[in-house]
Amino acid sequence: MKNIELKDLFSGNCYHVCTNGQETPTIIMDKEDFKVAHNYLALAGWKTGIEILAFVIMSNHVHIIIICKDRNQAVRYIRSFKKLYSMYLSMKYDMSEALRGIEDSISLIDSISYFRNCVAYILRNALCARICKRIEDYPWSSYPCYFNMLAHEDAGSISDLGIRERRMVLKTRMDLSECPYLVNSEGMIEAKSFVRYDIVEKAFVNSGKFFLASLGTCNDAKMEYEMTCKPLVRVNDKELAEVIEALTEKRFEGKKISGLTQSQKCSIIKNIYFNNKTTIPQLSRILGLSKGLIKQILST
Repeated sequence: MKNIELKDLFSGNCYHVCTNGQETPTIIMDKEDFKVAHNYLALAGWKTGIEILAFVIMSNHVHIIIICKDRNQAVRYIRSFKKLYSMYLSMKYDMSEALRGIEDSISLIDSISYFRNCVAYILRNALCARICKRIEDYPWSSYPCYFNMLAHEDAGSISDLGIRERRMVLKTRMDLSECPYLVNSEGMIEAKSFVRYDIVEKAFVNSGKFFLASLGTCNDAKMEYEMTCKPLVRVNDKELAEVIEALTEKRFEGKKISGLTQSQKCSIIKNIYFNNKTTIPQLSRILGLSKGLIKQILST
């Protein structure tokens, strides 16, 4: 099988973004709510200039894989989505405080294997929760976008709708006169018009067979730990040093931390910071880099 890397697929950074559903009550009650949440995922992406590669919407949380410039842009995206949906909940259910205090997880995806596993995990979410017996039976994910699966044929451009009609159908007062997305007769923005399915297909070497096999062999429990639990566990200096050593040995052909150049250390800062519960001072101690330099790297 052809070897590819993330840099072969896109420029920028790739993140797995999710809202914490462990202590969140049900905030998506019925079909209309799911449709609205679906549309807001797309509109928040258009508004903040990010690209969506995969998503799933559950009754109390969402998972999205996005491409953007940096983590700050990822933060703006999920905040934009939550603001839109909070306003909707307030209008429909008088639930103005429903999303207040809910934490978000934003994890950097830094390898093709992690990317594929993350896509599989997200698309399997409803299956893992035993909401459906087959992935294709769950309608609130990007699964149908990939490898020429069924799409609606009655979709028209959002920009073709009148202002009043857009507000009524999409539940927002955003100026969408230049939005390129398509909306179907059910009032849903066509996922294939805002999901970069071409990038996902390329990540699976344009093989639908490989894609389906990857979904079938995904270890849900392991991915759940790695993406939601593991990043929240604070580690001491010794434990973090061991994590970094394992990363450097894999990435830099057996090198230890002490043998890394400053440039090599800088290249792994974001991976370490966003995938472990650590701090800038702790990273400074272990890597021997100044706190100012680390802060500057994390802000870009």
